Amino acid sequence: AEALKVNATVTQLDLCGNEIGDVGAQHIAEALKVNATVTELDLNRNEIGAVDAQHIQAALKTNMTITRLDLSSSRIMDRRIIFLYFLTSIWI
Repeated sequence: AEALKVNATVTQLDLCGNEIGDVGAQHIAEALKVNATVTELDLNRNEIGAVDAQHIQAALKTNMTITRLDLSSSRIMDRRIIFLYFLTSIWI
């Protein structure tokens, strides 16, 4: 996740099926707050739960480059937990 903070070239990031959970999701969220190049992020089939999704949601308040976020097959029970503050496509 630290590399995302300084990334200037990667626009699509596929992290599906990596068993990313609480700590990993928080690190990704922190990186997304300052990353301005990633437009597509695939986090499907991970261990991301509602609390983790709230960290990502907070990051999306400042990150205006993400246009596609895939959280399908995650542990998010309440699919309304992700509230977008901008128009984007999101798969949960």
